[in-house]
Amino acid sequence: MNIVIICGKIISKIEFKFIYDRYKNNEEKKNKNDEIYKHISIARCKIKLSNNSILEIYGYDNIADYMYRYLNENDNTLIKGKLDDNMKINIEYIENTKKIL
Repeated sequence: MNIVIICGKIISKIEFKFIYDRYKNNEEKKNKNDEIYKHISIARCKIKLSNNSILEIYGYDNIADYMYRYLNENDNTLIKGKLDDNMKINIEYIENTKKIL
């Protein structure tokens, strides 16, 4: 995956979901302390960049919670994340630019 840093406007509603079947496939992810870790929630939306490109972004757990609580449609955001295989951005850091400016 490639690291991306973008700034754009959210153009869709934030879709927040809990991941109920996270133990179904037994795909385990280990964190730095070698503990088994599963994602609990996910939030998704679409963002429009200044060159009119539209990208789908998503974040897990704490990022998903932040997106659902503090971001709305038409908000400008700053995002650092990773580009996945499906050309979607997995968010590592997100900030509402109203707080920055």
